[in-house]
Amino acid sequence: MKSLLLFVCLMMLGGALYAQQIAKGITAVSNNDYIGFYEYKPTDYSTEDQSIKHPLIIFLHGGGEMGNGTTDLPKVLANGIPTNIKNGSNMRFFWNGKWETFLVLSPQLKPDYGYWQTFYVEELINYAKQNLRIDTNRIFLTGLSMGGGGTWFYPGSSLQYAQRLAAIGVSCGACQDINFCNIANANLPVWAFHAIDDNSTAPVGCTYSNIAKLNTCNPAVVPYTTYWPTGGHAIWGRVYSTDYSWQNPNLYEWFLGQNKSLPVNKRPIANAGHDATISASLGSVNLSGALSKDLDGKLVRFIWRQVSGPITGSMTTPVSVNGVTTVTGLTTPGTYQFELKAVDDRADWSFAVVNITVVSGSTPNIPPVTSAGPNQNVIYPQADLNGSNSYDPDGTVVAYQWKKIGGPAVYTLSNDKIASPSITNLLVGIYQFELEATDNLGAKTKDTVSINATSFPLPVQLLFFRGSVAGSGTQLVWATENEEGNERYEVEGSYDGSQFQLAGSLQARAHAASQNNYNYTDPHGFGYYRLKMISSFNRVNYSPIIRVERKNARLSLDYFPNPVQHTLSVLIDQDKKGLLKIRLLSLDGKTARQEQWIKQQGLFSTTMDLRSLAPGIYMMEISLGNDWREVRKIIKQ
Repeated sequence: MKSLLLFVCLMMLGGALYAQQIAKGITAVSNNDYIGFYEYKPTDYSTEDQSIKHPLIIFLHGGGEMGNGTTDLPKVLANGIPTNIKNGSNMRFFWNGKWETFLVLSPQLKPDYGYWQTFYVEELINYAKQNLRIDTNRIFLTGLSMGGGGTWFYPGSSLQYAQRLAAIGVSCGACQDINFCNIANANLPVWAFHAIDDNSTAPVGCTYSNIAKLNTCNPAVVPYTTYWPTGGHAIWGRVYSTDYSWQNPNLYEWFLGQNKSLPVNKRPIANAGHDATISASLGSVNLSGALSKDLDGKLVRFIWRQVSGPITGSMTTPVSVNGVTTVTGLTTPGTYQFELKAVDDRADWSFAVVNITVVSGSTPNIPPVTSAGPNQNVIYPQADLNGSNSYDPDGTVVAYQWKKIGGPAVYTLSNDKIASPSITNLLVGIYQFELEATDNLGAKTKDTVSINATSFPLPVQLLFFRGSVAGSGTQLVWATENEEGNERYEVEGSYDGSQFQLAGSLQARAHAASQNNYNYTDPHGFGYYRLKMISSFNRVNYSPIIRVERKNARLSLDYFPNPVQHTLSVLIDQDKKGLLKIRLLSLDGKTARQEQWIKQQGLFSTTMDLRSLAPGIYMMEISLGNDWREVRKIIKQ
């Protein structure tokens, strides 16, 4: 009785001292074992809008914090996220335009087990689903040392477990003998951290080995790794830092960028600009990452740093939302290398470098870099041009000049001599505008942009489209955003992936910007499906083709239409996986277009936008790994 009273007092004291980090306990359904844990909720959890669903973090401690889950539970507060919360962190972070607060569950492992068991994570996920307002598409698992091993072990134990999570973060995790392909096949994002001089029982070789095994599964989501030269085993202060002392974005922002309901993200393409040579007498250079791209979202952060060369320069804006910065103090001759990190809205990133050579003598003027902005699809009669990302590496852009070089004759340009004018009175059609930028020494360069003005709303954004066998029929599910102007969906099926027929239709949910989920049960047993999305103006768009595994529904290679005017669809259906390359070769053997992907499953489908390809006859070369190659002829009209 005294022990029980003591435990109750400790739980009450924990709630008072650790700012909403409340001691709790549950009995595992699977084996009747007791699990003690801390639960963190924001102070306004009970009074906030009850429709808010929070992302959830499950934190697994290291070997030194094991205990009975009751009187030993405060040991869990010694390291990592529980320590941050104990020290005042409210677990509130800003990403992608909004603030969000994590709920955190931190269990204590009993010493009887010696390593983390999967039922701990399973039971806490079930507890959270039943008792907390969590976003089930954003459940994250993280841990340090032994807990890092447990973070690998849970999703690696089964594909079903891996699919419960949105991402994992591993701090100096122990070696694991698991099926890493479960993690790869679940498209589970991974960020692993280790110090190279870690000589503990979980040395850096564990992370090297675990990542290597994961990469042999050809994951569509390539794991991130951070290796510090020094730091030993106790690097968790770095890993779980809530600011940018050690990484930008930090781990929590990266978590907020992950969502398992969304398709696999395409990592952004960083572009640090062209190498340049300047005079030491000038001593400054303008850098820009504005030519970086994100093919399926938007870029939200740019981070510059010097990685080599004389340490004499000073950067004005190393972190920004537009990627523009100026480096001054480059007065020592030598080669300076600057690295750009371009981060997209899914918290994925890529790097690029630019070399700035500083010489003691004079140098020729560097022409400006002109950017007319990305091509646009707009609803007539108006649009906005954007040349604000133009810049001059060794001076300033002093003049802009816009002119129309193609398209309908009717339009009104608000001001052809500013960086970002507006256009009105557009007609339906494709306009081309050219921007000429002039620098302070008179050098000029040009860039063009296409404006596709239409009389109908932009197409709906399809988040995903999936199918599965349901008896002799097929269960189809999909989700969309931005339903404005969309009228209906027609489900089309095919036995060969080429000839499609109508299987059924559903009305769209018009005028809805938030995510909408659809499902349709088709009584037919087609092997392939696509969605025909029809707007209220009868504009038609098609989804990618998906395959539903059935007998007698296999195809090696198909491509259509041929001849092609705009978009070529390519379907490959075979068991081989690996690096897939598609090259379009002109008849003189020159490469006109090349794209590549990692093929993860039997059916692969993609589309290629060939509108910019000159009309003519091309040979399409498709290779998969080193031992499968096909060549087909296509005609571009």
